Amino acid sequence: MPENNESFRWNEPILAPTGVKRQHYVPEFFLESFTGPDDLLRVVDLEEGKEFRTNPTNAAVESHFNNLETGGEVLSTEGWLSQLEGEASPLLKSLTENPDEITSLSVEDEFFIARFVAALRFRTPQFRSVMGDMIESISTRSREMLRAQVIAQYPEEERPFVWEQIEEQFDQRWFGKSGTLQPANLSTSMLGEVQGYANLLWCAPWRIGTVPTGLKLYTSDNPVAAYERPVRERWETAAFASLIYYVPLSPSILLKIERRPDDQDDSDPRGGRRRQDFTTEEISVARHVVTRDSVRLLFGEGLIVPRDCATSCLDRIGKAKLRFAAHYLGFDPRPPRFP
Repeated sequence: MPENNESFRWNEPILAPTGVKRQHYVPEFFLESFTGPDDLLRVVDLEEGKEFRTNPTNAAVESHFNNLETGGEVLSTEGWLSQLEGEASPLLKSLTENPDEITSLSVEDEFFIARFVAALRFRTPQFRSVMGDMIESISTRSREMLRAQVIAQYPEEERPFVWEQIEEQFDQRWFGKSGTLQPANLSTSMLGEVQGYANLLWCAPWRIGTVPTGLKLYTSDNPVAAYERPVRERWETAAFASLIYYVPLSPSILLKIERRPDDQDDSDPRGGRRRQDFTTEEISVARHVVTRDSVRLLFGEGLIVPRDCATSCLDRIGKAKLRFAAHYLGFDPRPPRFP
């Protein structure tokens, strides 16, 4: 990472007042790359089973999506996200026009792209949904354990009072004074530390290439689609740095960010940069991953992979690879045991 550069500090201030009401969770410039000859964006609604065409200005946008109330004031990440977009958009457009430039980017340019991609992973409804489900699961389980302790340690007549006190403190610890968790909180905390995640992406191998003739890529309401390798070492998990990321930049250009190899020379922290076109099979996997990792909406022309197909196909591929690795490579798919 460049030293003494204010642009790349950690825990950066990302909240400020904003007058912007309609806020995109997928940037408008990003969606424009997937418009058709009529300059309109095809939107496929997987939940409703229908599609329509619209201007990118009206897609992937919600009122006050990035706003949150803190200290009696409404603040937003909208302005900070716009800055990231301004830094990355000319670089991504240039790569889309000439993928060969992937090998000649400056370190600063690479970090602009890495920061944008990392933020794009955290600013979406999909990320908020996953984080919300995880927090709810942990909260429910914690409450069950605390209630069991109260029952075990206190007489029956004291339990209601004790539990009321515990639950009040529990809510304050989890959600703050309001007792509720604002949707924007789920992404704001991650966005404030985006440089750390950008560092992980910068250290990973990047590959960019074109799509075979006759095929088209599309993007979604979760445009940085992640794929967990079905065969991996025991100590690897689905952590941020262990996933493979598929980032369609246009219907014909794909950026793929992979996991850094364990045996890579540590004296060179930067991951490899490669320009190599993708095969039909690779693009098929990418399109399946994009569909499966979406929440509801897909954006772009061409043939769309249905949700049930994407899920079942990727599951079959994963199981087949596990069977092969276990039978021929001696791979043990069971998780490690800890004392």
